[in-house]
Amino acid sequence: MSIEALGFYLGLGLFHGLNPAMGWLFAVALALQHNSFSWIPRAVGALLVGHFLAVLFTCGIFVLLGKALSPFWVKGLSGIALFGFGFYWLFRARHPNWVGMNVGIMDLVYWSFLMASAHGAGLMVFAGSSFCGKPFFLWSMQGGSFKLFLYPSVVHSLGYFLAIFLIATVVFRADLLQFFYKKWINFDILWSISLFLAAMGIALG
Repeated sequence: MSIEALGFYLGLGLFHGLNPAMGWLFAVALALQHNSFSWIPRAVGALLVGHFLAVLFTCGIFVLLGKALSPFWVKGLSGIALFGFGFYWLFRARHPNWVGMNVGIMDLVYWSFLMASAHGAGLMVFAGSSFCGKPFFLWSMQGGSFKLFLYPSVVHSLGYFLAIFLIATVVFRADLLQFFYKKWINFDILWSISLFLAAMGIALG
């Protein structure tokens, strides 16, 4: 994996993790409920597992599609899916729910899997391969394709983990939860714009 690709996938994970709706808010809430910092690494670990599995699952689907369909159809399906997720989050973007966060670790794994899938995280990793020199639909035509889409998923999830762990730690230690409640930034709109850009990149690539 090139330095450019490493930076892209890592940066994408960091950007995704900034969104409070993607998990760090849950980690802070659980730590506050139990009055213990130890809940942050526990919650973040569960969120990481769910996020990674969702990205890996989506990438795996498109690699399998690449074995059955022509590159034209794989590009078309991924582009349409990216546009669809982009429009969904553009019109659904709203303030995250700050209450009702009494959940368990397995609930977080399941929730993180659903949220990462619903946000099109795996699709963004898929699209990113086109910007890093080797489109995913070509990877499926090569031997060892599992490793080829495993590595980007790992790097992306690492960036996601670093973002939510660091933010959750700072917010909990500095007691900044109320500040973020008042100064909330609509990350869903920013993410939808990223999805649109990725879709256009595939369409023009």
